[in-house]
Amino acid sequence: MAQDIKKSFKFIITEEMVKRAARYVPFAEKMGFITAYAPDCLKEVEISVQKIQGDSLLALPPLWSENIQFKQMYLMRAFLEMYLHIEVAADFTSKEYDKYAAFHPFNQLERLKNNPELKDIVFDLLADFKELKKLFDIEIYNLKAARNDGMTRALAAISIISSPEAIQKMQAELEKLNATIAKGKATAAKTKKVASTKALKQEVAKGQK
Repeated sequence: MAQDIKKSFKFIITEEMVKRAARYVPFAEKMGFITAYAPDCLKEVEISVQKIQGDSLLALPPLWSENIQFKQMYLMRAFLEMYLHIEVAADFTSKEYDKYAAFHPFNQLERLKNNPELKDIVFDLLADFKELKKLFDIEIYNLKAARNDGMTRALAAISIISSPEAIQKMQAELEKLNATIAKGKATAAKTKKVASTKALKQEVAKGQK
């Protein structure tokens, strides 16, 4: 697949691109990026069939984990747009990510550290991008911790339980359960009665002999 990408597209970081690159992105711009995209880097944890069956009675708030795919795509987009000033597709998909990642842009910059004219720019650019990545990681971690907090989930569950729809649903499930139990008891009583009658007939037959 990488070979197919390289045949149709070539991405080389030139000296001119490095000279035009941003050595420092203002903190406000970093936070704008982080605030906009960090929430998208979380996904609901896949749950078992047993949990899904339990949710038919009461749906609890989901657990969240990091969406690594989205995180890497957003960071690549930030690197290209905010630092190299490259215009990328508005719909930056995994296919777009692969198109640039296949040419190892960070390794290209590392090799340019040997260029006396460019090395200071490259060092500054990579250091600032590293700072952006660190802040992005922290925000994703904080959001995940907040969403998975036990108290937060418990309060959310209480609010779900106390809603009229949830109460009606629970009442319907309890009525269904009670009906099933009653039916089971009736069947058991009928079976016991039949067994007792059969045993009594057998005793009477023995006595007549």
